Amino acid sequence: MQGFIEFLASLAPTSLIPVAVLLLALGSVAVAWPMVMAKGDRNEVKRRLKVDQSAVTAKPEPLQKKNTGVVREKAVKRAQEFYAKSDPENVARLRMKLIQAGYMEPRAVGTFFIIRFSALVGAAFGAFVLNQWMASAEATMASRWAFVILSGVAGYFLPGLVLTQKVREKMREYRNGFPDFMDLMIVCSDAGMSMEAGIERVSKELAKTYPALSQNLQLVSLELRAGRSLDDALKALAERLSLDEVRSFATLLQQSKELGTSLSGALRVFSDEMRHKRMSLAEEKAHALPAKMSIPVTVCILPVVLMIAVIPIIVKMTNGQFH
Repeated sequence: MQGFIEFLASLAPTSLIPVAVLLLALGSVAVAWPMVMAKGDRNEVKRRLKVDQSAVTAKPEPLQKKNTGVVREKAVKRAQEFYAKSDPENVARLRMKLIQAGYMEPRAVGTFFIIRFSALVGAAFGAFVLNQWMASAEATMASRWAFVILSGVAGYFLPGLVLTQKVREKMREYRNGFPDFMDLMIVCSDAGMSMEAGIERVSKELAKTYPALSQNLQLVSLELRAGRSLDDALKALAERLSLDEVRSFATLLQQSKELGTSLSGALRVFSDEMRHKRMSLAEEKAHALPAKMSIPVTVCILPVVLMIAVIPIIVKMTNGQFH
């Protein structure tokens, strides 16, 4: 100890400055660390108290909004039950069409009927108001009522047309995304995954690019978890998507299972066939393009060309007659 003190005394005062700064920094950290930790604990306690207080003092849902939701649910339920009893076949077809359009809620049929009825009443009422405001004095009562009736009929059929267009858009998405689904299934099969695990994995991978197809594949995965067989789940998928490719895919898996052939090889052959079919459809559309372009060329461009060629001759002939 005496030697250590003599060593410190022999050092120059400037050489002790870094040591003093280091000791001061360590002491400051040692003092400040418990304070920081205690502050963090207090913040956590405050956060919990704030959450608990907000949970206790949370305002209940407005009674009017709650009553509106209850009335809407009852109206949808009554409409669905009424149409299901009156025309069950039409309701079943409409239900499948709504599923193909991406509306898988159980009350989608009742909601559609209410929307169609509302569109009918709204269009007829709007036409009646327009008749009162904008109709001329010469318009007869029969023409006014005919306009109201035609507007109501148009409003009645408008939701069906929108639904049909929605189904076409979904069908286009399904048809464009199914080849990618097959390619990913081949990758999963080569990696040693089962068909059930591959479908679940691919459904997650396609969630951003093809959300509707991913939703249907997730439904297939849930059906398989619930104990449904793979063949039945794929047949139900084919009905929901209404694609021949899905039906062929289900038949391929069934035959591969019955014959004991390689699943990876069967998927690869089917994927090549689908890619070839996709290319054939693209070539067919490309070959049909000249025939489709002939109509706008004949209607829009040819009259202009004829006018450019004929009008100068007509002008010269007219000037020659006047001179």
